[in-house]
Amino acid sequence: MALAGGTGSGKSALFNQLAGHDFSAVGVTRPVTREPHACVWGTAGSGPLLEWLGVPRRFRYGRGSALDGGEAAMHGLILLDLPDHDSVVTGDSNQVDRLVGMADLMVWVLDPQKYADAAVHRKYLVPLAGHSEVIAVVLNQSDLLSAAEIEDCVGDLRRLLDSEGLQEAAVVVTSATTGAGLDQLRKLLIGAVSERKATSARISADVEAAGTADTDAAQLAGRMPPGSEEQLVDAFSRAAGVSAVGDALQSARELRAIDFVGWPVAWVADRLAGRDPVRKIRLGTLWTELRSMSAGPSGAQQSEIDNALTKLADEACPALPMPWSRTTRSALRSKAEQIPAALGSVVGESFPAENTIAPWWRFVGALQGLLLGCVIVSLAWIATLLIFGFFHAAGNVPRLFSEPSLLPWAFILIAAFLILGWLTAAGCVNLVRSGAARERDRVQETMRAKIGAVAREMVLMPAEQELTDYRRFLDEFRVVAGV
Repeated sequence: MALAGGTGSGKSALFNQLAGHDFSAVGVTRPVTREPHACVWGTAGSGPLLEWLGVPRRFRYGRGSALDGGEAAMHGLILLDLPDHDSVVTGDSNQVDRLVGMADLMVWVLDPQKYADAAVHRKYLVPLAGHSEVIAVVLNQSDLLSAAEIEDCVGDLRRLLDSEGLQEAAVVVTSATTGAGLDQLRKLLIGAVSERKATSARISADVEAAGTADTDAAQLAGRMPPGSEEQLVDAFSRAAGVSAVGDALQSARELRAIDFVGWPVAWVADRLAGRDPVRKIRLGTLWTELRSMSAGPSGAQQSEIDNALTKLADEACPALPMPWSRTTRSALRSKAEQIPAALGSVVGESFPAENTIAPWWRFVGALQGLLLGCVIVSLAWIATLLIFGFFHAAGNVPRLFSEPSLLPWAFILIAAFLILGWLTAAGCVNLVRSGAARERDRVQETMRAKIGAVAREMVLMPAEQELTDYRRFLDEFRVVAGV
């Protein structure tokens, strides 16, 4: 546990009060604590840890003889008095930065004049917002304030901490001069010691189980549940509307292909019936929707992403001891707000060109045009036969264009060309639908592959880093425990 604060906040005075002796020198107008001081409740085995923390031997104090005086609950506590964070002495703030990340409970001591100091909040408190449950803020020197002023200061400090994401950080009002609030602060330290002991006991049990049971070892090794990536890909694909994108792309391709492989006679019928403009509008709407879905995060639902991350965290984290269950959960959600934009980007990258036309479409279009030309020529032949055959128009006209008995053959040819054109259109539309379905499947597969890369980079890799640290800790703990 560590006490941190600025010059004149009363941090060292509180340290002395908790330690029961004037171990740390107290200053008012200039930094006095330039090296970390430590008071240990129960000194057995604390030497290597204090060496690792960098506490000089001359600033180490023990409370072993006082444990029978009502402080047994604090056995195992190492309380640090850190250098003043606003010290102008070279290296003092660096020591604070190093030790802040090592403490199980950080107690920030603030005074009524500087409790809103931006340097403290911006540099230390805000970056630790994700760990507010292991942060306590002490408003010291309450003896200088009236009861109303204390209430106002506490309310303002609470509001400031909540706005910075530190809703779970405890606020304690103390006075190192009168001793007010010290019992509450001491209870806070005892609670942190108890939590630390419980965590150590659980880790020890985990290590013992890991050494005796293969199945438990696999679970306790700290790995993501099987199928985590596939689970995220499914959820992220739903959030990004991959299925809807594929279906809309297939429909747009089919509508576009009709301009080439469709039977021109059907175009005329659609125009006469007023249906062709509707088709054009629908085609334009489909492409507009596709462009909007692939242009950014609009197609990726944040709520569905959050639900997927919560579900994965609920499956992966309960088996882990503190603090890894908390840090792993935080790592899983560390980039949650960036995921919708990333999904929109990969959907856009996977989306094919809007005006892509298959070469065979043009060939079929030319064939359909030829068949339509044959129908027109046949109609012209019928008209010629009628004019020169039945109405006996003047002129030396070949029998091919004046023999009325050829009319049935002309009608047969027209029917044949119409049927052939219709069959060609129907067969090609079926081919277009099959090709559009294959393209839809390819695009969706590409999107899912890229979404899988997003899931690995933005969710699984940060979590795996935490779990790797956990596995390394277990390995080192096994060595220490002799397992």
